[in-house]
Amino acid sequence: MKKRVSLLMIASCLGATMLTSCGTLFTSSNQNITFSGNSNSTIYDGGKVIVRIDDSGSGTAKVRKSLSDKTFIAKKEGYKDTPIELESTLNPVSILNLTNIFGWGIDLATGKCCRWDSEFIEFEMEEKK
Repeated sequence: MKKRVSLLMIASCLGATMLTSCGTLFTSSNQNITFSGNSNSTIYDGGKVIVRIDDSGSGTAKVRKSLSDKTFIAKKEGYKDTPIELESTLNPVSILNLTNIFGWGIDLATGKCCRWDSEFIEFEMEEKK
């Protein structure tokens, strides 16, 4: 009976290890990005407002991590819409998955195998003529 309980505990620990990933354990699925640019402008992600730049000229938004790069649009009345690029890079924590195929799969599915390259983005908008 003791042998069975021990085997069950070992199997449970192995199963739990196989169904988790380093990115999932150690990182968040969102990352804070600070935008700095024209005051009173608004940053959009696919038509949805993610942050409004205040009078100090900056604003911070939580942006969900992704496998691919993202393009935001900065808008302000009297100015041309300005695209802002955010590049995705490999999250070094994911390397701890080593040969755990399930861990890599989970990190890829959740986007946690990547992180945003820059946490601070400056932009300058051009006035309409």
